[in-house]
Amino acid sequence: MKFTRALLFLCICSKSLFAQIGGDNTYEFLNLTNSARVLALGNALVNTLDDDINLAHQLPSLNHSGMNNQLSANFTNYYAGVKFGSLLYGLPHKKLGNITLGIQYLNYGDFTRTDEFGNTIGSFNAGEYAISASTALHYDSVLHVGMAVKGVYSNFDSYVSYGLLTDISATYSLKEGRLMASVLMKNFGFQLKTYAGTREPLPFELLLGVSSKLEHAPLRWSITWAHLEKWDLSYQDSSEEVDPFTNETITSSYSFRDNLVSHLHLGAEFLFSKNFNVRLGYNFRRRQELALELYKHNVGLSWGFTMKVSKFHFNYSRASLHAMGPMHTFSITSNLSNFKRK
Repeated sequence: MKFTRALLFLCICSKSLFAQIGGDNTYEFLNLTNSARVLALGNALVNTLDDDINLAHQLPSLNHSGMNNQLSANFTNYYAGVKFGSLLYGLPHKKLGNITLGIQYLNYGDFTRTDEFGNTIGSFNAGEYAISASTALHYDSVLHVGMAVKGVYSNFDSYVSYGLLTDISATYSLKEGRLMASVLMKNFGFQLKTYAGTREPLPFELLLGVSSKLEHAPLRWSITWAHLEKWDLSYQDSSEEVDPFTNETITSSYSFRDNLVSHLHLGAEFLFSKNFNVRLGYNFRRRQELALELYKHNVGLSWGFTMKVSKFHFNYSRASLHAMGPMHTFSITSNLSNFKRK
């Protein structure tokens, strides 16, 4: 277990990662999904103006006054003892309607420090944190435009970096809100302080998402096209594989179909009642990259539910990642206004 955690730490904090395109950015923890609802829907952009403050954290243009005084805590017990989550609060504002304040963290745990001979000489820890504020800058019955500002602190033992990033989104509503589409420009910014004097690229991403609530059925579907800024998302292996019979180099690449579906995230919410909903999602890229040839099973598939008990909304999601097992995420949301004495 300790070896697995150490290996994960080294993979994330190394300065140059040429093995795959998905790991050549710093502050990659910002792409981790903290909301159980969003994760259950396959990481799709959820376009709806309900009172879930986690949606405003994902899409700043969804901020509105219905999220005022709402508090949400999200937690994921990741692999090898790594943990991440977030805490969100909806701050009322007279002109802007609502400002979502958030703290996001990724804790890699404690590590044993040794010398070149393997002798223990102490310990150290590693973690990454982001403080954010998002709000809708313009909103009417059709168009909503929002922005989020994030300050990032990353600490890998003696290597420390600070950054300032922003998200900008626009949401367009049709058919009285039953059909909504959003464009999100995510993680645009720069490093204020680098780890070791070398400026690194940020995890910039451009997304387009569409959601629709069926008029005569309790179902809302969502489809998202991720990484519109880059067509080829295929895994790039730095080592060359050689055919043992012909001695020819084996090259693997995505087909047009593979490239097309690697950008798609699909999600569906079955809206049984205000107190209980079920969610289902599928992430094509997750399956392409993490499914093993002999152990594919349900990799890429995710599901979850929400249940209201008294003044609290409990959300749970289960995402199948690979042979090591699923990832479980828990979210609790409540409006603090409900606790005030009348």
